[in-house]
Amino acid sequence: MNTVRRPLALSFALLIAGCALAGCSVRVSDAGAATSTAASTSPTAAAPSPSPSDRANVRGVVDDERMAKLQRGRWSDKVTQHVACVDGAYTVDRNADALVVEVTGDCREVTILASAATVLLPAVDELSVQGDGNIVIVAAAREIVLDAGADANLVGWESGTAVVKDAGTLNGTTPIS
Repeated sequence: MNTVRRPLALSFALLIAGCALAGCSVRVSDAGAATSTAASTSPTAAAPSPSPSDRANVRGVVDDERMAKLQRGRWSDKVTQHVACVDGAYTVDRNADALVVEVTGDCREVTILASAATVLLPAVDELSVQGDGNIVIVAAAREIVLDAGADANLVGWESGTAVVKDAGTLNGTTPIS
């Protein structure tokens, strides 16, 4: 029994650490279902409602506090790493953990392996998130895939309708506009 609890406890500790780095917290409801929320010190207005076509792609809790984190202008002057897509693809690797990365150029595919990073992206065909606790802002995406091991990520797209496939836990996805 102890061998089962140890990996579970370690996984939970890593998830909490990733959330702390990303500026979010985790709340477990009385019903036992885990939900992700942001700490808020003052009440705020309700987040804008997504269009009917995007409602199916909104997942997780994306309240005003988390929506504010999805504003590109908030991060533009904090970028620590500027990179460009080469041959239509780019991978934000683990060397970008906890950095603010801006990817430019003509990108068809972007993969995010980093954790606790903030990633600003141009329009892409496919975005794959495999790391934990990231904030990802994409101009537009055809498809957004959050892998089973990708937890506590916040992903927003500025235009269009993205198809979201979320196999992780505690992720939030939403249109930004």
